[in-house]
Amino acid sequence: MKKRFGYVRISSKDQNEARQIKNILNAGVNERDIYIDKQSGKNFDRPQYQALKDPSRLREGDTIVFDSITRMGRSMDDTLKEYRWFVENGINLEFIKEPMINTNSETDDVILKAIQQAVLVILTAFAEKERSDIRVRQAEGIEAAKKKGTKFGRPLKSLPEEWDELYLQWKNGQIKAIEFMEIVEMKKSTFYKKVNEYELLNPKRSS
Repeated sequence: MKKRFGYVRISSKDQNEARQIKNILNAGVNERDIYIDKQSGKNFDRPQYQALKDPSRLREGDTIVFDSITRMGRSMDDTLKEYRWFVENGINLEFIKEPMINTNSETDDVILKAIQQAVLVILTAFAEKERSDIRVRQAEGIEAAKKKGTKFGRPLKSLPEEWDELYLQWKNGQIKAIEFMEIVEMKKSTFYKKVNEYELLNPKRSS
């Protein structure tokens, strides 16, 4: 019998996976078949992801549902390799936010597959660039804070990958605080704690 699995990934322990789980449950996946990792998407050395790929569990014709391609991975080359591995092994992939790259092991439409590959390359390239840009901006913020004599420990490293861009959107009035919290999957108390830590390290951005 073909099964539907779900995979959830959040970038830090301060994030909340509830939104992704809700979306995957709405896509018809049983809660006991959802696998969750709380770590970066820079590579695929993640315990729950690897457990899901175990041949004794995942079989030809099964489906894995992701909230987004970025939840699968942030590295372009590695994500493309993983995507192709699933296709070659007859595993169907569903991406709630990017249905145009969903796969179907029962179709032989060459043109459709070529289009999907092209779109996939673009999406994974943007995901990797976004991660790279965020790391650069974070490094610049740390360096600026050091020059000002600011002392800090680990808080910045635990921020979600998309934090920097979302913070700017929030400050510019493009999104509301509640939308920001929902996207980064944080509770109100955790959210404002992280905002304060971030602004201490990036004083120019908070002005």
